[in-house]
Amino acid sequence: MIRKKGRTARRLRKLVRPIYKPDFADNFGILLPLKHPLITPGIAKEIYFGDYERKEATIVSQRLEADDVVMEIGAGIGFLSAYCAKNIGSERVFAYDANPALADIVATTYEANDIQPTFRTAMLGKGVGKARFFVEAEFWASSANQDISGRSKEIEVDRIDLNEEIARIRPTFMIVDIEGGEADLFALADLSGVKKICVETHAHVLGNDGVTNMLAGLFQQGFCLDLGMIQKYVFYLYRPQENRAR
Repeated sequence: MIRKKGRTARRLRKLVRPIYKPDFADNFGILLPLKHPLITPGIAKEIYFGDYERKEATIVSQRLEADDVVMEIGAGIGFLSAYCAKNIGSERVFAYDANPALADIVATTYEANDIQPTFRTAMLGKGVGKARFFVEAEFWASSANQDISGRSKEIEVDRIDLNEEIARIRPTFMIVDIEGGEADLFALADLSGVKKICVETHAHVLGNDGVTNMLAGLFQQGFCLDLGMIQKYVFYLYRPQENRAR
């Protein structure tokens, strides 16, 4: 028997890829688009072979529970929010991305998987207003941080108040991938009702000390690092039952 995610299956997919060019690829049971102006060859390869956001998906697939309310910040093409919606219901999933160009491809992902989580094009921060955002050629490297690559395009985006949004939807599970903005976000966020966090860290932006300080701040708020769920630079933290009311 050939395992779906095994080496043999991967070799077969590699062999047929030049011939078979599907519109979508299955990642963790979610159909993701392969043909879109924002899907570069490198991103398409990641999706086709099931490597796109695999680390985050591995964590979420093992820690998501039916009563969770998910807040995903940095939704990309809508993969993780689609996965969550498929498994716990669209009404329990709220996703955000600052890049307005991604709205169309997120809608495509949601339609292909027959789900309708809430998606907003906006940056989450302190107060309502406008903010700078730096768009990279490959969307997954875009960031609120100052032109990291030296080749990004600066645009102005809407900013909504992070804590007002948290108070409105009352998330229990936060998924964060914002290319180095995670330290400022967690320093600002009211996490008192949050039980679980999946975060991709970016030491190339924050430095090792910046990531360490961010994690230390989460530890001080009662979160624990699940050592068994570490996926390279993607971490899962949870609030033990006795600490949740603090």
